[in-house]
Amino acid sequence: MSHDPDPKANVDAWSKQSQQLSYRRMMGATDPEVLEAWNEFYRRLILSDRSLDAISSELLLLSLLTTTREAHGRIHVGRARDAGIDDDRIASAIALGGAFDALSTYDFIIDNWRDELDGGRVLELYLAGVERVRGAIDPKLCEIMAVACHAAKRRPRGLRLHLGRAFAAGATVAEVSEALSFLIMVCSLPTLTDAAIGWTAAARDSLCPPPYDDATEPKP
Repeated sequence: MSHDPDPKANVDAWSKQSQQLSYRRMMGATDPEVLEAWNEFYRRLILSDRSLDAISSELLLLSLLTTTREAHGRIHVGRARDAGIDDDRIASAIALGGAFDALSTYDFIIDNWRDELDGGRVLELYLAGVERVRGAIDPKLCEIMAVACHAAKRRPRGLRLHLGRAFAAGATVAEVSEALSFLIMVCSLPTLTDAAIGWTAAARDSLCPPPYDDATEPKP
């Protein structure tokens, strides 16, 4: 998604930095084999080349860590800079994490004031706010970031909205799947499970492609 130089030369440094985190040191003190397996999983999940390049991954993580208010995510500010991301894009990614939260206002209107107000105008203003703070971040990546952030906060309307917009902007199933996989690190496996269920439901409603081939087939 980016034409910046590939920052994977920093992977070894990032890996060593990660292994100094307190929870890893705790795991290593009691079960080194579990720590070794975890480190390999982390390298594959976060540090390896997959569908998103490293710059896109770091921008997405900054947005996701902001929307979840994860203080320990500060490590990714330095990693973003190491990857060659300028402070303007770092600021945009962080601002997007806050802008996505504004959809909760739309949820409130739809759930409580539907008869009194047209929620469509509130939705238009939400999307305008997202666009205003997007800055130089690629529109497709912005939509993928929104999918992950709304999934992290378990906002089904936001998930459905931005799944459709992400795929309309050219996102692939692999890119969206990778973005959601970060929920394992930032949130929890149950949060990722709910995201996959929500994605499948959106696909059944023809809003987007399914996360896997038989996702929309009836269960036996």
